Amino acid sequence: MSIKRMGVIAIGSNSVRMLTANLDAALSQPVRGREETALFLSMDDKQRFSEAGMDRTARAVSKLHYEARQAGAQEIRLVATSAMRDAQNRTELDFYIAALAPILVNRIISGEEEAQLSFLGACCVPPQQGAQGMIDIGGGSTEVAVGDCQQGLRFVRSMQLGASRLLQCQPVDGEEGLKAALAIARDTVAQGLSQGVPAPQGWALVGGTGNTLVNMVARRPYDKPVTEDYPLTLDEVREWLDRLAGMTAEERARLAGMPPTRVHIMPTGLVILRTVMEQLGIDRLRVTQRTNLDGYLYRLVAAPQEDHDA
Repeated sequence: MSIKRMGVIAIGSNSVRMLTANLDAALSQPVRGREETALFLSMDDKQRFSEAGMDRTARAVSKLHYEARQAGAQEIRLVATSAMRDAQNRTELDFYIAALAPILVNRIISGEEEAQLSFLGACCVPPQQGAQGMIDIGGGSTEVAVGDCQQGLRFVRSMQLGASRLLQCQPVDGEEGLKAALAIARDTVAQGLSQGVPAPQGWALVGGTGNTLVNMVARRPYDKPVTEDYPLTLDEVREWLDRLAGMTAEERARLAGMPPTRVHIMPTGLVILRTVMEQLGIDRLRVTQRTNLDGYLYRLVAAPQEDHDA
């Protein structure tokens, strides 16, 4: 039986996400799910996940696997990204998942592949014309890619800097905390993006930082996303970063559009976004709800010979 509808689940640093869709060029009839787990922040100084973090993640995988089946998935894949790349006890998480869910991790994808998949999801479903750029701010890493949907990628970079990773190094808790976090981000981004980044016709932003910010700008509840491809400017990023840096956690939590799970990592995510936009001279970009999961399924349609998990 040929697979016509597939689900994919990704274990990320901040959350576990699921997408189930028809395997056509438009990834039609998509059903999405998301469970916040803060897996990266559960790691100790020896880069070992806590038992609580692994339990949350395994339960999230089990729940989203059930939702994917309910959404009609004939086959379900499970992949993992930055947090699992770093963890010293990642095999222990495999045991937690095996105990609670009828699925195992197919593969831990590299940072470069994560960038490729996020680019495909953000820029090729549907295909954008001409050269496009993509920024994906995750919990443990940030990916940047520039390319063309027809001719492929021209630049790919994965940097060891994400909203949760930066929070562990330097929380944004006032003016001094903001300055210190910006210094860390500028050093990492300057090394990763100092040269060779082509100038695309437009930029897309992937991930929870961008989607949360546009909901805050639009003053919409965090669980009711704004229109796809919502525009966001560098001035808005700077303004909101300065505003959040001067707030307590309790004040941030009361803001329209702020999810409870992003109260602490939202400022560090904005530090990274501001730094990347300044480094690359980006004044405006569009925020997409599509992710590397869209890219994963799209690649199965557009380039089935590149299926690493068959």
